[in-house]
Amino acid sequence: MPKASSNPTQRPKKRDHAPAPDEGSGRDLLERILAIAVVVLGATAVLGFAATLLHIAFRDGSAFFAGIVWQYAYWLPLVALPLMIVCVVVLVIVSARGKARNRRA
Repeated sequence: MPKASSNPTQRPKKRDHAPAPDEGSGRDLLERILAIAVVVLGATAVLGFAATLLHIAFRDGSAFFAGIVWQYAYWLPLVALPLMIVCVVVLVIVSARGKARNRRA
C-alpha cells in the first residue's frame, strides 16, 4: 500500500459543514406555487387549443365532438394564457426581490 504523502497540497482539505437550509420561507413557497401555476396554466392553454382544433375539425362528422362541452374549450386558452403571463411576471418580481435581499445580507 502506498504511503500517504506529506505534501500538504496533495492532502484533501477538510470541508466546512454547510449550514442547514431553512425549513422553507414564505418566499420559497410562493415561488414554488407560482412555478407550478405557470406549468399548469400553460398545459391548460395547450389542451384548450388542441380541444378547439378537434372540435372544429370533427364537429360535423362525429356526435361526440359536436357536444356543447367542446365549445367551452375555446375559452380555456383565453383565460389560461393571461393568468399564466401574470404568474410569470409575479414570479420574476418575487425572485428578483429575493435575490436582491440575499445580496444585501
